Amino acid sequence: MIGHDVRVTQTSPTIWRGKTCWYVAAYVAMIAVTGSAAVLLAELNLDVGQSMWPDAQPEDQMVAKWRTAAVLAYTSGSAVGHVCALVAGLLAARWARDKTWRTGLVMAALAGAGLGLADLAAASWKATPLLHEFATSPVLTDNDGTQIVDTGLQHHGCVPVAMAVVFATLLIVASIGFAVAHLRPLYKSSLIVASLALVPVAHFFIPAVALITSA
Repeated sequence: MIGHDVRVTQTSPTIWRGKTCWYVAAYVAMIAVTGSAAVLLAELNLDVGQSMWPDAQPEDQMVAKWRTAAVLAYTSGSAVGHVCALVAGLLAARWARDKTWRTGLVMAALAGAGLGLADLAAASWKATPLLHEFATSPVLTDNDGTQIVDTGLQHHGCVPVAMAVVFATLLIVASIGFAVAHLRPLYKSSLIVASLALVPVAHFFIPAVALITSA
C-alpha cells in the first residue's frame, strides 16, 4: 500500500502538467482563431459600415459613415471571440476543479481578457490602414481633394467605446462559461443560451453606438 501511494504521488504532478499543457494549447488555439477571424472579417465589416450610409452628402453624414465603418472594422471577429470566451470559461472551470472557486473565476476572467485583447489588436492592425485608405478616397473628400475625416481615434469617441464594450463582453462571457460548469444540466443549458444570445445583442448595440454618437 505504501508503494502504491508513492506511485500515485509521483505520477499526479505529471498528470496535472499534462492536463495544464492541454488547456494552454486549447486556449492558444482559441486566441489564434479569434485573431484570425478579426483579420479576415475586418474588410467585410468595413464594407457593411459603408453600406449603412448609402448616400452620405453633408460633411456630418460623411463623418458618420466613416465612424460606422470604423466601429464595425475595429470590432471585427468579436462574435467568434464571444464563442471562444464561453469555451475558455468552461476550460478554466475544468482546470480549476482542485483549486478555489475564486482562483477559477479569476482565470476565466483573464482568459476572456486575453481573447478580447487578441481580437481588438488583430482587428486594429487590419482595420487601421483600410480606414485611412477609405478616408482619403473620393467618397470622403471635398471637390478640391481635401480630406474630410481625421482618422485619429481621439476625434471619434464611439470607436473606443465600442471596443471597450467588446472587451467587457468577452470578459463577462468567459466568467459566465466558468459559472456554467458549476450548475445543474438544465441551468447550464439556459445560461449557455443566454450567453449566446448576447452575440446579436452586442452586435446590434455596437453599430447603434456609432450611429447615435455620430448623429
